[in-house]
Amino acid sequence: MVTASLLASALLPATAGAEPADAGNLTGTAIEVADRVSVPKAATSRLAESDPAVLAATGTDTVPVMVKLDYDSVATYTGGVADLAPTSPAETDKSLQDNAGAVQEYEQHVAGVEDSFVADLAAAVPDAEVGTRLRTVYGGVSVRLPADQAKNLLDIPGVVAVQADHLNQPLTDSSPAFIGAPTIYNALGSSTTAGSGVIVGVLDSGAWPEHPSFADPGLPAPPPLANGQARVCDFGDNPLTPANDVFVCNNKLISGQPFLQTYNANNSGEIYPDSARDSNGHGTHTASTAAGSPVADAQTLGVSRGPIQGIAPGAHVAVYKVCGAQGC
Repeated sequence: MVTASLLASALLPATAGAEPADAGNLTGTAIEVADRVSVPKAATSRLAESDPAVLAATGTDTVPVMVKLDYDSVATYTGGVADLAPTSPAETDKSLQDNAGAVQEYEQHVAGVEDSFVADLAAAVPDAEVGTRLRTVYGGVSVRLPADQAKNLLDIPGVVAVQADHLNQPLTDSSPAFIGAPTIYNALGSSTTAGSGVIVGVLDSGAWPEHPSFADPGLPAPPPLANGQARVCDFGDNPLTPANDVFVCNNKLISGQPFLQTYNANNSGEIYPDSARDSNGHGTHTASTAAGSPVADAQTLGVSRGPIQGIAPGAHVAVYKVCGAQGC
């Protein structure tokens, strides 16, 4: 934090041609600090505001909160820290992956800020538990602690805001016809190849990979990752069959990764807590709506619903499971 002292100062008037004052006759009055104002250093920290309801909580039940620390996230850092180059793509015109050297150096700085907070947190709120460190976009950490202790987080150096960590419910009712997608299919190749070459990333409750909308209709292979590593395909075994048939990604459903550390810490009973397999159907619905392969005859509870397809049936699908059965 930067501390600014509000000082009052007086200037002695200068008179042209006047003789220098006799230093022995000068007197002075001590200036006292009237007030001190503390402001965050990081640009995004100055935008963060605490949730009044979180700070006013009085119960002792354990609750999840988000703690905004005084640093810009990797995606928003535009410079300002000595010897650390900007990492924000808006500032560098580079993706974070293409700017890996600067990102790594800045993340080392961020890790130091986080480690200092964790050490101070242990002393200030012994019952608190630190969860995920949210460096890329948010610029802070998730914490679980007794509700009536949340307000004490603001007394820890480097904390600029304490915010609620709500469980949200994903809802959607979009369809290709509703948004007018068929009117532009001809300009994009055809109704079955629209989206060719595009990778649609879906952040939701995962996907049921054996769903016919994720069958490969003969798409070309997706481009390799820039870092040369293989894509993660973690959907696990199909629980509906007795065989050990772990799903293998194809040219339609090219990857699946779970990101549920915070969710699993705050919520119990997730059916598939360690894989990208969908536990409530919502992610399967949104992913197939966005880029599902053509299905000649969709059956719902034995009733034919006719042909269906996603808005971009020619696109690849990459699934990131960030929601569980209870929400996100």
